[in-house]
Amino acid sequence: MKKISLLFALLSLLFVFSANAQRISIGGFVGYASPQGDAFTYDEGSGGKGGFGYSVDILYHLPQFDNKLAVGLVYNDALLVGGGSSDNNFDLDMYLLGIRGIKGLYRFFDSKVSPYGAISAGASRLEVPEVTSDGQVIAEGGSTYAFGVAPEIGVELGGFTISAMYLLPMKYETWGDQKESAGSIQFSIGWRGGFDL
Repeated sequence: MKKISLLFALLSLLFVFSANAQRISIGGFVGYASPQGDAFTYDEGSGGKGGFGYSVDILYHLPQFDNKLAVGLVYNDALLVGGGSSDNNFDLDMYLLGIRGIKGLYRFFDSKVSPYGAISAGASRLEVPEVTSDGQVIAEGGSTYAFGVAPEIGVELGGFTISAMYLLPMKYETWGDQKESAGSIQFSIGWRGGFDL
């Protein structure tokens, strides 16, 4: 009788876990990044700027919201390049700007094709190059941090994803005590895959 009761209890637990499956998804995205803010401004708007962005996230989908709402961790970076005239010199600079933190995502429909909205928040890092003039270093480069917020909209087409993310310009210590704003807009394509626990 004890064996039958134990078997019944195990089958009941298996049914409960299968009925309340826990969903995890992992997303990876790459695309074009456009620098925003004072840190990327050259004299009289000269020159051009652009870059390459990438993101990875891992999300837990909440079953009480029919798996439409998900929360988790995000890692995002953008390699940004700008060139133009500054102080009568031509500069070509490379920056690294990104956010590491938490991400919340909401899919509007419970179907393979669905628009979604998301927001990421956490530590944002800007890495700036050193500034030189006539071969002499005027200002040292380095990394500086701020609180970062990045709203995102997109559409999922099966596992394929198209999205646009705006890392809001925040103030960073760029060179010495100078504070300038830096942000980016990223247009990405990617893939999101999931599995049930």
